Amino acid sequence: MKKILFILCLSLAVVSASAQPAVEKVVWDRVEALTKAIFEDKDSVALMDLVSERVTYGHSSGVIEDKPTMVNKAVTNKSTYKNRSFERVSIGIDGRAGVAIVRHNFRATSVDEAGKEAPLDLGILQVWKKENGKWKIWARQAVRIPAKG
Repeated sequence: MKKILFILCLSLAVVSASAQPAVEKVVWDRVEALTKAIFEDKDSVALMDLVSERVTYGHSSGVIEDKPTMVNKAVTNKSTYKNRSFERVSIGIDGRAGVAIVRHNFRATSVDEAGKEAPLDLGILQVWKKENGKWKIWARQAVRIPAKG
């Protein structure tokens, strides 16, 4: 009986360990879709699918937005962004709670309507929560990374 219980526990651990990277990929795909919807496509339909109704979306300036404000500002923003990259990505998943924590640095060049360029160098923390079978951003906070000098 102990052998059967041991084999069952070992099997569950193997299945859980092999499923973790798959869940991380799904969450990362949602992070990339959110970034694309905000910074490239300015797509309100995609944002409505990616963002929780209860989101708290924090900018590096300290401004905190709810879903309607966040979506509106994202789709009406006239700036464009080039040379986007992610660095130092980490993803932690709590499958039982349906929660994922994503940290990364986001670098890009912001180009305003007049063509003026400015570097964008942010540290970002995102909390994703599974709602009705879909991962949705629940919370986000960005901080400016000081320029190296």
